[in-house]
Amino acid sequence: MKLYKSISYIIYFIFFFNFSICFANDYLEKFIFPNDFEEKALVLDYNDSLTGIITIKPKENFFSNYTWLNLYKLKNSDFNSEDWIYDRLQKEIHYIVDVERLIRGPDSPIRDTLFDSIRSSIPAIDDTIKNAVLYPDWFCDKINKGFNSEGQFSQLYCMYPIGGFKFYLVLRLQKINNVYYYISASALNNIRIRKVLEIADSFSLDK
Repeated sequence: MKLYKSISYIIYFIFFFNFSICFANDYLEKFIFPNDFEEKALVLDYNDSLTGIITIKPKENFFSNYTWLNLYKLKNSDFNSEDWIYDRLQKEIHYIVDVERLIRGPDSPIRDTLFDSIRSSIPAIDDTIKNAVLYPDWFCDKINKGFNSEGQFSQLYCMYPIGGFKFYLVLRLQKINNVYYYISASALNNIRIRKVLEIADSFSLDK
């Protein structure tokens, strides 16, 4: 009977200890964003290496699908961070095809005669797509370091010219409490990507 009670106490202690650790590591991810943006849960269809947490976009308008900030948590923490960012860029680059379809589509604003000169640069769009697919970092700066309230992060800043437009794509990776958080951000103009990165800069964890 005493042996049974001892085993029960040990099991209870192990359970309580593990529960306490889980609770201690349970943080709330937060951003500060303006009223014209909204936050939703980021749900992934399937991914064996990332957990979706938050997506932040402008409130519904035609171009809001091309301005976003996505926050993920990585399930693995044993890798080279710079190699991971470049590998991830190869997966994110598919968004450039969506922008290309928008510009070339039958309802595109550049179908107006006012944009004849922009349409003449369509071959340049093909060159951008080709280079982006073969060499995703062709239009990117080198990975640099930045800081927010949670410490240091690594950032890859990319700008892809598409005709008379630009597609901005920024990837950030940050290790906090032995957990990697990944942010991807996008916009179709410099003013908007700066606003999205201001939101990204506000990232913090609260217990």
